Amino acid sequence: MMESLKTVYQKKLKDFQKRKNNELTILLYHGVTNSISKGIENHAGKHMEEKNFAKQMKYIRNKCSPISIDEYLFYCENETDLPPNPVVVSFDDGFKNNYSVAAPILDEFQIPAVFYISSGVVNTNMMFWVDVLEDCINLTKKPYINVYLNEKVEFFIDTYEQKIAALNSIKAYCKTRPYFDTKRVLEDIQVATGITPQVDHAENYKKITWDELKVMNDNSLFVIGGHSLYHNILSQLDANMLDKEIRSSLDLLEINLQTSIYHYSYPEGQKNHYNSSVINILKKYGVVCSPSAVPGLNPIDTDPFHLKRIMVGFSELPFPYLDTSL
Repeated sequence: MMESLKTVYQKKLKDFQKRKNNELTILLYHGVTNSISKGIENHAGKHMEEKNFAKQMKYIRNKCSPISIDEYLFYCENETDLPPNPVVVSFDDGFKNNYSVAAPILDEFQIPAVFYISSGVVNTNMMFWVDVLEDCINLTKKPYINVYLNEKVEFFIDTYEQKIAALNSIKAYCKTRPYFDTKRVLEDIQVATGITPQVDHAENYKKITWDELKVMNDNSLFVIGGHSLYHNILSQLDANMLDKEIRSSLDLLEINLQTSIYHYSYPEGQKNHYNSSVINILKKYGVVCSPSAVPGLNPIDTDPFHLKRIMVGFSELPFPYLDTSL
């Protein structure tokens, strides 16, 4: 039986309470929400409740040393000791609630943050593929669907629990497959469920606009980085597609924000989702740092293209500072 994500995290973060004082913690968030979800939308907690995020940021301000990603690189390059209990706050993807809900809280507590943006979805009604799956399965009235994965699979989706189980199985399959196969599955799911996914179906699906991103970029607390165009898994792209994906994702940010972009993070971010080819192209286009989503802490000599992060809230993953089991 596969271990739960929480169990894996507890193993990867063993001795966190002892190590956090001298090693860098990078917290990974996706969204912060003040909206009420319906059905299985946001069932996994990808978008954290506003009040919980505010409590965590207050803790970080009072108990930790929040620093920017650029400050961390400065410490590394100059071989300077990190401040005690250093932490970087990061966000992936580019949801509107990063601007409307998370940024004001960060501003209130004067906590730096880096926002890694999938630039192709900014100012659009496009949806990330995981949200497409969730929306279709959430809203369909059909009691079951047939989907071809490695073989034809029948999923019963008549109850809340069945919908979640089906969604998790299909997501797990797609995360291991080439881009074109995932695209095919998304098309099949829409036909099977009879649902046309739309960002207006949930506040949490809405994307940040360029005007909103410009306001954030003008705030000295915040750093903007790339995160692909459409959240495609970079290691699944061939050489030409990979080069175009990274270059185009950076170009969109740089043109619209009128600034150079030196930061990036890998979509999905596990070890099989990036490789030396990805890193070489990032470096080719001037990127100096790209953390993964592999759980863990970071000694000061950690390669900036292999930094680990700690996801918070998603799938009930705890705020590590208050987890006494670590």
